[in-house]
Amino acid sequence: MTKRAPTSADVARLAGVSQTTVSQVLNGKAGVTRISPDTRDKVIEAARQLGYTPNHAARSLRERRTKLIALILPTIDNPYFSDVVNAAQEAARESGYAVAVIPIRAGEEFRVSSLLQGAACDGIIVAGHDNCSSPELNLLRARGLAVAVLQEESPDPAISSISVDLAEGGYLATRHLVGLGHRRIGHVTERLRPAAEGRSRMDGYRRALEEAGIPFDGDLVVVTENSMGGGAAALDRLLLAGGERPTAAFVYNDQLAVGVLSQLRARGLRVPGDFAVVGFDGLAIGAFTAPPLTTVDSPRGALGRLAAQTLIRAIEEGAAVGEAHRLPVRLMVRGSCGALEHPAP
Repeated sequence: MTKRAPTSADVARLAGVSQTTVSQVLNGKAGVTRISPDTRDKVIEAARQLGYTPNHAARSLRERRTKLIALILPTIDNPYFSDVVNAAQEAARESGYAVAVIPIRAGEEFRVSSLLQGAACDGIIVAGHDNCSSPELNLLRARGLAVAVLQEESPDPAISSISVDLAEGGYLATRHLVGLGHRRIGHVTERLRPAAEGRSRMDGYRRALEEAGIPFDGDLVVVTENSMGGGAAALDRLLLAGGERPTAAFVYNDQLAVGVLSQLRARGLRVPGDFAVVGFDGLAIGAFTAPPLTTVDSPRGALGRLAAQTLIRAIEEGAAVGEAHRLPVRLMVRGSCGALEHPAP
């Protein structure tokens, strides 16, 4: 006679707990539901003794869920996204979900749409303007997937948006440079594109200039490739801008800012004596540049965690209206801006 395979009911009897507790422990939800460590250990030991393994495939068919989230990114090269991904994965794991990362660069088709429409996952978190503005998102949602976007406006009231306050960051960075006495302040950016007023770094940059009575000069705005090499090339273009040479720059992100710092050294310009630099993101590398990079700290971990939690709520509760979250930023003052030598009044 063929030996019967153990079931969750068998595990529950051996451990002296309910089947619900067994399910929560073996599906990674013990921490979420506050099951005690002793109870968790009893369940795991009972499952080990019986040789019981949860049938995730059967559960997915029964619940019509895969417990998988797709995270669509414009690139995996930028260390900014490493922090976002790690936090999203941790938050998802606490709720019994896994996260699959799929990079889709700007200009590529939304080539995973057929996969997602086939319900290979329960929902998607999308980052990158080109991805977030894709008409595929509403189509995917209409076919039953939960959708959330990062750092962009929601394309539909039913789609949640999780972002940080980019405009405030641009304002804090530029106002700080103005407070240090700079009047010719450049802005190195990844791209210029239409955005809701008051939502972008550029909006904050312009607001701080206007507040200080400094006319906006389009020649001091340089658009470049989002890389360290792009930052170096942008610095050369900024130094060649018409009129009086700029003495400072607010840079779109820390990756670009590292390139700017490198090129300043190559051109024989002292930082911050000849030129001050402020980045954006708060990446770890900024603390190890020479001099250390002043930056606007973006709460990357909180962004990733909140994105996963928001999407999982949408998956499990099926809310008809999306959530809108905008996280605050803060200025981290280090040596590259000159504040240590010249404190702002």
